[in-house]
Amino acid sequence: MRDRLTSDFGVYALSGLFSLVVFAFALWLLSRTLPGGLGSRQLVGLVVGYLLFIGAYATAWYIYSEIDSREEI
Repeated sequence: MRDRLTSDFGVYALSGLFSLVVFAFALWLLSRTLPGGLGSRQLVGLVVGYLLFIGAYATAWYIYSEIDSREEI
């Protein structure tokens, strides 16, 4: 288990999970602290922005893994 968590895959997966937890906490905090709450328009904007970030993150992860698999060790 430790080998998986310390491998490149594990580091990327844990980083992605951490960003999801921070994003969910930030949404919860904004919905509690904003005077009118978090409106649907604001929520859609934040979620779309986060999904774009995750898409770029996954693309970079894929490119990095392909580079590693093609290099000679």
